[in-house]
Amino acid sequence: MRSIYFWAAIAWTLFVTVLCLVSIEKLGGVNDVELPNKDKYGHFVFYFIFTLLWYAYLNFRSTVSAKHARLISISLAFIYGTFVEISQGLFTQGREADVMDIVFNTLGSITAAIGMWLIQKSKK
Repeated sequence: MRSIYFWAAIAWTLFVTVLCLVSIEKLGGVNDVELPNKDKYGHFVFYFIFTLLWYAYLNFRSTVSAKHARLISISLAFIYGTFVEISQGLFTQGREADVMDIVFNTLGSITAAIGMWLIQKSKK
């Protein structure tokens, strides 16, 4: 089971990487949606799922407690999200680094961790 979570987390991480580093013009219909700050919702959801998947993988390791799995997955999401934003500014055309994207990445990650904590708390 742990292997499934690992590969799902890796696949999601690669998916997020590609979407964040590809030029927006190449994404087609995404720009047609009329929604203020639509990219911020995307960042929130991407890192919510990112955190859930990495948490699921880490939590199924017998050496990592649920609390540590949550902290590691939040930290990983923050570091990775910051790295991707810096990469956008340095290595892409038509994309730029945005501190608010990092904020929404982190909010999505923390929301996922709180949700996992509440679910675990309710099971006890």
